[in-house]
Amino acid sequence: MGTRERRQREADQRRRDILEAAQRQFWHQGYAGTSIPQIARAAELAPGTIYLYFPSKEALYVELLLQGYDILRQRLAQEAQRPAPASEKAECLLDVFFGYAGEYPEYYDIIFFLIQRERNGGWEGTFPEEAIARVRVQEGLCKGIAAKILEDAGFRDARHRAETVDAVWSMLSGVIFHFARDPAGARIMARAKELILAAIFAAKTKQ
Repeated sequence: MGTRERRQREADQRRRDILEAAQRQFWHQGYAGTSIPQIARAAELAPGTIYLYFPSKEALYVELLLQGYDILRQRLAQEAQRPAPASEKAECLLDVFFGYAGEYPEYYDIIFFLIQRERNGGWEGTFPEEAIARVRVQEGLCKGIAAKILEDAGFRDARHRAETVDAVWSMLSGVIFHFARDPAGARIMARAKELILAAIFAAKTKQ
């Protein structure tokens, strides 16, 4: 391996180390309670080194959002591409959502809860518009997978599909927020899935 390749490999690893340290700090300390010096200490780097890779704490957070959405999108797309009836795919997407929250709690909290808890329902006023747009694109890709399954299931109206996805997205987040760490959480999530699926396909007839 040449010098240039070795340096690039080391830089890539350092960037991963910074993101992993930032993820841990955000998850444990919250967004407002996390600083670049704290992230640097967790990554065992000088604060100035962090700025060589990320210009701000906001940029670090956005990168983690994009990573988290990308994992979720891949999981949703994998289920959506299976040869199965749309109703079965819809059920599998709910399983993916719940499974993602359990398997990647740090990413899940960073996407759905962390900023909302600290910023009274949103982070749009804190982050640059360009960063918000990038995140919205990734969120839209995830929701678009679900909307396509609804279309295949016979939901004819595009606005109705989008509103259904937004409603289900919010309901799933609420169930996970309240019951993910509850001893009865698995049963409650299973019951929520039954109710949501019943509501989705009942709503189809009201288009």
